[in-house]
Amino acid sequence: MPEKILRVKMLGGFSLRYDQKEIVLDRNAVSKTTQLLQMILLYAKEGISKAALIDALYGREEVENKNGSLNNTIFRLRKQLKASGLPDSSYIVIWGGICRWDRKIPVQTDCLEFERIVRQGQRAEDKTERMNAFLEGCRLYTGEFLPSMIGEDWVTVRNIHYRDLYFSCLTELCDWLKEEERYEEIYQLTTIAAEIYPFEEWQIYRIDSLIAMARYKEAMEVYEKTSKMFFDELSLPPSPEMLKRFRLMSERISQSAGAIEDIKNRLVEREKAGGAYYCTFPSFVDIYHVISRMMERNGVSVYIMLCTLRAERVGANPQEREKEVSLLLKEAIRKTLRRGDFYTKYNEKQYLIMLSGINQENCGKVSGRINGTFRELLKRNDYKVDYYVASVAEVEPIAPEESQAFRNTENIWKK
Repeated sequence: MPEKILRVKMLGGFSLRYDQKEIVLDRNAVSKTTQLLQMILLYAKEGISKAALIDALYGREEVENKNGSLNNTIFRLRKQLKASGLPDSSYIVIWGGICRWDRKIPVQTDCLEFERIVRQGQRAEDKTERMNAFLEGCRLYTGEFLPSMIGEDWVTVRNIHYRDLYFSCLTELCDWLKEEERYEEIYQLTTIAAEIYPFEEWQIYRIDSLIAMARYKEAMEVYEKTSKMFFDELSLPPSPEMLKRFRLMSERISQSAGAIEDIKNRLVEREKAGGAYYCTFPSFVDIYHVISRMMERNGVSVYIMLCTLRAERVGANPQEREKEVSLLLKEAIRKTLRRGDFYTKYNEKQYLIMLSGINQENCGKVSGRINGTFRELLKRNDYKVDYYVASVAEVEPIAPEESQAFRNTENIWKK
């Protein structure tokens, strides 16, 4: 009969299973009893001193009797463990100021198992044995260490330790798999890594593996999603390394059979929604350059409008509220403008609009309509929008004396 083991998950979340059943203790994931159990299980083999537990649990708190508080927490934890369905035990053994997990209940913790396997691979002299250990270790790494408690000092230190170990073995593993031309495995491993750490280098590994398998369309989709995510979340353009992949993919796609059909499909607008066309900021810049050149030929007037959110009152969770209001302004712009107009998000507080075939007086009417729609969507009066305008001809640096910045026309356009 197989030995019953308490299986502990700490990578990507915290959970306990014993004899195929989930063990539920405190519903509060960051309670003192939960943290105490996690540290005891992390140091199940060698034990952890009461002094270290007191420092981790109460170090930043004004507690009069920290040793007494720890003893009370141990008492509560033992009661919870007994009520959870685990075999009868003292659970926490204390000897000489050191706390250990009772060995009568065998325990296996995923983060410790992950490190054990990776260290085993690092000691291996045979390359294949080393890489197989790294592969097993990477499959065990299912997320950051105790993500719901990342603000605790002891968790942050462990989190960085396991992340660096994961990055190190995954990088070496991917380089080896590339030599072996096992590109599908690279793609699968780095897709998991990119889900955990979306802003790291793993997106480039994904693209490179797809290119190596001639799956250019999928590689382009990864590139487009990643570029959008970087701009939306960090306001950053694609890196030089990403742009290098983009050029390579574009060349390969154009050379592949059926390229013209793929190009035609890409040119079709996926969303037939009414109102203005939303694009990323880099695309907006490209459109601006094209429109500027067209103006030289046909003389059509084009204006750039900058819409800036301004908080009138600051309530609870100001950052979350700002994001909500920003989306409302985006929707107001889309609903108000014509299908032939373009707009983009410059940052969380600002949107840029390109208006063609219009004069400055009508720009004021446009801002008034946006304002009206925005007010209907906002429901509260905690935000206002400032509007600034400049014609493309004025923005273009034709001559120093003709160059002008955006003009604040709030007093003219205010409704």
